Amino acid sequence: MSNAMHKLKMTTETLSYAVSKRLFDLSDLSSVESDFKASNTPPTEGYSPEAFCRNSYSHYWIHGSFDTPSAQNGIEYYLEIDPGVRGWDATNPQSIIYLNGKMAHGIDVNHKHILLDPDTHYDMYNYCYTGERSNFKVRHSVIAVYTAVEELYYDMLVPYEACRDVYAERSREFADTTRVLEECANIIDFRTIGSAAFFDSVDRALAYIKSEYYGKMCSTEGKPTVNCIGHTHIDVEWRWDRRVTRDKIQTSASTVVALMKKYPEYKFMLSQPELYRYLKESAPEKFAEVQQLAKAGRWEPEGAMFVECDCNLSSGESIVRQVLYGKKFFKNEFGTENHVLFLPDVFGYSAAMPQILKKSGIDYFITSKISWNDTNTLPYDTFMWQGIDGTEIFSAFITGQKIPKGGNPGRTTTYVGNNDPSFIYGTYERQQQKAYTSAALNTYGFGDGGGGPTKEMIEKLRRLMKGLPGLPVAKSEFIYPYMKELEAEFSENAKKLRKMPKWIGELYLEFHRGTYTTAANNKRDNRRAEFALEKCEALCVTDMLSGGSYEKDAIDAAWLKVLHAQFHDILPGSSIEQVYIDSDKDYKEVFASLGTITARKLDAIARRINTDGGILVYNPLGFPRHAIIRVDGKCYVTENTVPALGYSVISPTEHKAELVLTHGYMENSLYKIKLDGMGNITSIVDKSCGREVLSGSAAEIKFYEDYPHEYDAWELDRDHTTKSYYLDNAEEELISDGDRIGLRYTSSYMSSTVVKTVWIYNGSPRIDIDMKVDWKERHQVMKLHFPVDIHAASASFEIQYGHTSRPTSRNTSWEEAKFEVCAHKWVDISECGYGVAVLNDSKYGHSVNENLITVTCLRGPAWPNPNADLGEHNFTVSILPHKGSLQDANVINEAYCLNQPTEVLEIGKSCGTLPESYSLVSVEETSVIIEGVKRAEDNDDVIVRLYEAHGGKTTAHIHLGEKFRKAYLTDLAETPLRELPICDGTVELPIKNFAIETLRLVK
Repeated sequence: MSNAMHKLKMTTETLSYAVSKRLFDLSDLSSVESDFKASNTPPTEGYSPEAFCRNSYSHYWIHGSFDTPSAQNGIEYYLEIDPGVRGWDATNPQSIIYLNGKMAHGIDVNHKHILLDPDTHYDMYNYCYTGERSNFKVRHSVIAVYTAVEELYYDMLVPYEACRDVYAERSREFADTTRVLEECANIIDFRTIGSAAFFDSVDRALAYIKSEYYGKMCSTEGKPTVNCIGHTHIDVEWRWDRRVTRDKIQTSASTVVALMKKYPEYKFMLSQPELYRYLKESAPEKFAEVQQLAKAGRWEPEGAMFVECDCNLSSGESIVRQVLYGKKFFKNEFGTENHVLFLPDVFGYSAAMPQILKKSGIDYFITSKISWNDTNTLPYDTFMWQGIDGTEIFSAFITGQKIPKGGNPGRTTTYVGNNDPSFIYGTYERQQQKAYTSAALNTYGFGDGGGGPTKEMIEKLRRLMKGLPGLPVAKSEFIYPYMKELEAEFSENAKKLRKMPKWIGELYLEFHRGTYTTAANNKRDNRRAEFALEKCEALCVTDMLSGGSYEKDAIDAAWLKVLHAQFHDILPGSSIEQVYIDSDKDYKEVFASLGTITARKLDAIARRINTDGGILVYNPLGFPRHAIIRVDGKCYVTENTVPALGYSVISPTEHKAELVLTHGYMENSLYKIKLDGMGNITSIVDKSCGREVLSGSAAEIKFYEDYPHEYDAWELDRDHTTKSYYLDNAEEELISDGDRIGLRYTSSYMSSTVVKTVWIYNGSPRIDIDMKVDWKERHQVMKLHFPVDIHAASASFEIQYGHTSRPTSRNTSWEEAKFEVCAHKWVDISECGYGVAVLNDSKYGHSVNENLITVTCLRGPAWPNPNADLGEHNFTVSILPHKGSLQDANVINEAYCLNQPTEVLEIGKSCGTLPESYSLVSVEETSVIIEGVKRAEDNDDVIVRLYEAHGGKTTAHIHLGEKFRKAYLTDLAETPLRELPICDGTVELPIKNFAIETLRLVK
C-alpha cells in the first residue's frame, strides 16, 4: 500500500471512530423467555434481572427505560443494540424494538441503531429471537452521532474505496482522487477529537471535498448507469419456519420504514404477497405505514407471484394461480398492477414460463440464479426469452458482483448487493449486452432477516449518484420503470444492430439438481393436491350449474396453502425439518377439506340423477377415458369410456380377455413380460408387432452413494452414479385382482425394505410398477432404470402445458451439464414408428442417456434436515410402449389418467333430472387438453382452461354440456379479449402449438 493510501486508510478509520460517542448503557434491564409472539403486547411480569438470552431458537422479551439528553446542534441520538455476535445475518439474532408502545425498528447484525428524539423518556421492549445463538447478553446503549463528522466520513470513504478497490494505481482517476483526498485529510485537525478545533476543521474539510471533488471531478453526463433499488430477499421458509418468517418481515419492514423517515430519496421494493399478508396479520399498524409509503412512491410492491415458487416442479395451473392470487393481493391492498415477475433465487425456469407470464399480464422477467451455473455461462444478461409456444418476454438478470481490482467479471452474481464503488463497477462490467444497453441492475440490501439496506448503503449511494470518475452513475428507480426504460433502449439498439439477443427454451440451472427428488413425500403431496384442487373445482362447477353452490372460500384457502408450500426452499426439499412438519399438517388439512367438498358434491349430483342405481364413476379429466376402478375390493377397467369432466352410471363387469400369470411371467392381450428373481423386467414383447421393447433389464432398482460436494439437500453431483449397488434378495408373490394381475417382490436393502409390484391389465396399455419403500438410508440415492430398444437423438419431457425436447447425447458441455433434468408426468423416447414412455405419479428427477431412461426416486441428504426422506414412500412408475409417436399413442392422456383417478360412488335409485351420463365440457380434438374448470374470480361465470398438448396447430371444437349464453376468450387473469360464437353448444377456437387458452362462459 502506498503512503498516500495508508494515510487515507488511517484518516477514514479515525473519522469512523470519531462519528459517535457512547453516552451511557441502559441499566436495570430485565428479560424473560417467551413463546412466539401472538400479538404486539409484551408480558407484564416474570422478568429476570438481567438481559440474557440463554437458549438457541428461542424468543425473549427484554425490558428497560431511559431518557435522552437535550437537543444540541449537529448531534443525533441513537439507541444502539448489540448482541455481540457476528456472522451470517439469516441465522443470527434479530429483534423487534417497541418504544413507548409502538413498533419502532428492527435490529439485526447489520442494523443496530435507532434514531431517537432528544429530551424524551422511552419505555423500551425488545422482542429478541436468538436464531442459532445461545448464552449471549444484549448490550443496549444510547450514543451521540456527530452529523458533520459522519457526513465527512462518507464523503471521503466512497472515493477512497474507489481508489482502493477499482482504480489502477497508474490511472488518472487514481492520481486525481488521491490528490484531493490527501488535501482534505490535511485540513482535519485530529489532535483532540471532539474539540472545537476538530469540529471547525471538519466543517472546512467538508466544504473542500464538496467543492473540489464532488463539484469539479464528478459528473453524470454520458455515463452508463447502475440502477440500485433497495431490497431484502426473505425466504418464506428455509432454515427457519413460518413463525420466524413472521418476525423477519416485521423486523425488516420496521427497519426500512425507519430509514425512509431519515432518507427521503430511499426507494425500496419487496415481492411475495405472503410476506405482506404476514405483516398485515401480525403488525397491522406497520402494514398501514407500508401502504402509505407505496402510495407516496417510496415502496414498490412488485413481483407478481404469491410466493417466489419453484418453477420446475409446480404445475402449470399452480403457476397461473401464483400470479393470479399474487396480483390480486397487490391490487386489493395497494391498488397496483404488477408487470414484473421477480424471481432472483429460484432454481431454474421452465420453457412454459414466457407464455404463462405474458398471458397473465406480466411484461418482464428478472432473475439472477442462472449465474450460479456450475459449467456454462449463459451468453446473455439482457435478452428476449422465448418459450415452447413461441411467446417471448423481455428478461434481465441482476448482474450484481464485486470484481477484484484488476480482475475480470466472474460468472456468479448476487441479488443481495451493496453500494460499494467496486460493486457498482462490477455490476455494470458483468453486463454482457453493453452494445444494447448502458444500464445494469443492482438490488442492494441484506436478506433473510438481515433487514435490507443499511444506513451505510444509502449514504454511499448518495455519493455514487453524483458520478464518480471512471465509474458508472448510480441511480435509484423502481423495478418496473427501470425495465420499461431498459426495454426501450435495448429495442432501439437491436434495430440498429439488426440482431436481437434471444434465448429459446428452458433456463436450466446447472446446479441444485437434487431438488427434483429430495423430500419425496412433500413432492407427492404437492402433485396430489394440485390434482385434488382441479377435481374439486370442476365438481363444484358441475354442482353450481345444477343448482348447488361453489365453495370458493374453502377452495381459495386450500390453494393458498398449496401455493405457500411451492416456495423455492419448501417444494425442492431444501428446508429444515420443522418446515415439513408444518407442510404435512397443511396438506392434511387441504386433503381433508377438499375430500369433504368432493364427497359432498358427488353425493349432491348423484341425488339429482334419474337412475335405477349402480356405480357412479366421475371422470375429473378433460377427455373420455376407460377408468380403472375398484368396486367391492376388486379392480375393474370400465368397458365404455367415462365422459370428459363428467360421469356415467355403470354396472361393472369383468373382462373376458385372458390374463396369464405364472412365476416370472405375465401376459395380457398386449404384452408378454418376463421377470427375473429380483423383480427386474427382462423382456417385454409387444404382441401387436412382435417387437422386443427392452435392451436390458427394466424397472431395475439401483442405489448409489450420494455425497455432494456442497449443499447436501440441493445437489446431485455429476459423478454420483460411479458406484452402484443392487438388490440381492427377493420374495415373489403372484396376485390376481379382477382386471389386473401382478407379481410382487419384497426385498431388503441395508436397513430399508423395498416392495415392488408389477401390474398389467385388461383394457389398459400401461405396465404399472407400484413401489412401497420403507427408506432408512442416508447419503444414498435410489433410481429405477429403463433401457429401451429405441435409437433417437432426443427425448421428450413433459413440462407445464406442453413438453420440451432434450438431446440424448452428451456431445457438448451444455448437454453434459443436463445429466439430471426435471420432467412432470412422463418422459418419452421415440424413433420412427415406435417409442416407449415412462410415466410417474409423483417423481420429477429424470435422465435419458442414449437409450437409457432413469427415474430418480429417493435421496437421503442429512442437511439441513437430518431426517429428510426417512420413512415410508408409495409411488407408481409406469412403462408405456407404443406404436407411432407419443402423440399418436395418447401418452399424455395416459399420464393424466395415472395421476388423476376417477371417483366412484355406489348409488341407489333416484328420480332426479340429470341424465345417467353427462359431460360438462369436452374437446373433440385429442391434441387439446382441458386442464381445469373453475368459477370465475369475480362472479359465477365458468372458466375453462385448455392447451394444445401435441405441439401443432389445430381448431378446437369445444362441446358444452350446459346452455351458455355467451363465450369469451380471456387471458389467464380471466379478462375477456373477444367474444366467441356458440353454435349448437359448440365453440370453435383456432389454437397454436402449445398455446394456453382460457374461455369464460356466461350462463
